[in-house]
Amino acid sequence: MSLLNHLKELRRRLIVCVAAFLIAFSGCLSQAEWFTNHLLEQGRYFSFVYIAPAELLMSYINVAFVGGIVIAMPVIAYEIWRFVRPGLKRRERIGFVGIMLVGLVLFTLGAAFAFAIVLPILLSFFARLNTTGTVQAMVSIQSYIGYLLSTMVTFGVIFETPIVLVAVTGIGLVKPSTLQKNFKYVILMILTVAAIITPPDVTSQILVAVPLVILIYASIILCKIVFRRKLKREAEEAAE
Repeated sequence: MSLLNHLKELRRRLIVCVAAFLIAFSGCLSQAEWFTNHLLEQGRYFSFVYIAPAELLMSYINVAFVGGIVIAMPVIAYEIWRFVRPGLKRRERIGFVGIMLVGLVLFTLGAAFAFAIVLPILLSFFARLNTTGTVQAMVSIQSYIGYLLSTMVTFGVIFETPIVLVAVTGIGLVKPSTLQKNFKYVILMILTVAAIITPPDVTSQILVAVPLVILIYASIILCKIVFRRKLKREAEEAAE
């Protein structure tokens, strides 16, 4: 295809992606109050207020925006795949599809982990900071919704670690032996972060730290598999 045809193809794919997002956004906006109330259930320790006339509306829009992206993501991923597919070899196509599917699953797991485990622990901890009862926990709804969404997105990105490590291993920037050697420092860092963001009890720290440790260790195992295949492929190419 010529450059002009590539640009036309890209425009068609972008139009489909934008249309899918707008449809999903509209649907989520119609149910934004329900979604918001569901998020507010996590903050049962607080009293919620809005301190600007449009703050509640903006909270609904933020929830609908994130929901629209999540719902439209399969369509967006498919359109990206259709755009890059003609330029990929068979092995590259399989790898690209695998990366997209695994990436979507891992991001979903990370967001769900944050919503179901991390956020209840954090919100409970924040609500118990005032032990004297002199301060009433009244929280701006927009700040609260923004905090929940950003935390879920952050953990979704953190759960993409296996893909990042496998990618840098595949192109030769990092060796699995280096990752294995420094794994103990990663555990120490995870435990430190878990101790900081959770209340001072062992159960909460374990709930946050153990899934992250398992995630990193599984990433190292995947890197070893990718690295062995890379060495085998290089040896076969050298023999030819």
